[in-house]
Amino acid sequence: MVAQSLKHSKVNEDNLRRARLVSNRQLQLIILPTENCNLRCTYCYEDFSAGRMNQETIFGVKALLETRCANLSSLKISWFGGEPLTAKDIVLEISEYATSLVRKYPNLRYEGDMTTNGYFLDRKMLASLADVGIRGYQISLDGPREIHNRSRVRADGGNTFDKIWANLLAIRDSLAPVSVVLRIHFTVDTLTLLDPLIEDIRNEFMYDSRFSVFFKAIERLGGPNDASIKTFSQAENDAAIKLLQTKLFCENLESPQNFYVEDDYVCYASRPNSLVIRSNGDVGKCTTALYDERNKIATLQADGTLKLISGRLAPWLRGIETLDPSTLGCPLVNLP
Repeated sequence: MVAQSLKHSKVNEDNLRRARLVSNRQLQLIILPTENCNLRCTYCYEDFSAGRMNQETIFGVKALLETRCANLSSLKISWFGGEPLTAKDIVLEISEYATSLVRKYPNLRYEGDMTTNGYFLDRKMLASLADVGIRGYQISLDGPREIHNRSRVRADGGNTFDKIWANLLAIRDSLAPVSVVLRIHFTVDTLTLLDPLIEDIRNEFMYDSRFSVFFKAIERLGGPNDASIKTFSQAENDAAIKLLQTKLFCENLESPQNFYVEDDYVCYASRPNSLVIRSNGDVGKCTTALYDERNKIATLQADGTLKLISGRLAPWLRGIETLDPSTLGCPLVNLP
């Protein structure tokens, strides 16, 4: 009898979790307003073949928002690229439209965030984005100045560290209601060379609760320089992250500023209510598989409807059925 009760309890718990994951009251759009970039990072997997979003796709995004927002409780728009701030006018146009819908539907909770290299994120730009609800940022650094400038290179070959660092300091010195995740990249070769950057981050940002830090190893994601990227085993990766976290946070590893992926993490690509809208109008599920044909599940039409491709969506959602943690964490792995 006890065993049967526990079984029913587990079934109910699983069903509740599925219901939360598939809620039609929530929507996340990951939008690429352009797939061009002002940087040419040595490990980047993007080919920059698609440029700025055209007007038809912009109309489609707005129409999709208008259709869906009437029945939503939560809308999240995440900006990605390329570098989204090379198409800041598109970012502002669509975000302003989203904020107008919040005024129209006062029960709608809206948040905006952005993955950006930070090069154009000066205080004026930060204020303009905050005004249209974009208040969360992920900005990458590859190490101290000399190391960072070797891998995060401008398209014209110039350095990037000093300008990005100056923008980060300006954000710190502002009163902007934002949060910033500093994504610190490391490789097999740079792991032991990050101490000066860690010290600078501790001194400049860790007393400001708006900043957190996420350590991430560079991976092979399909870029032209993949063969030159040395990779860690899973155990080595975990040990490296723990080492870096300890250097920054000492014994305070539970600090809310220590950003890390939780064991029960569910990737956005596993969620049926999350879509990637590319600058050319293609609709996908994953931002790291942009050129994988399996990732094109639909095309966005100018009227906001999605022209679905038969059989493409279901494989991305298989984790919802099984609740397998590894599949939910990354449905691209072993994707049929």
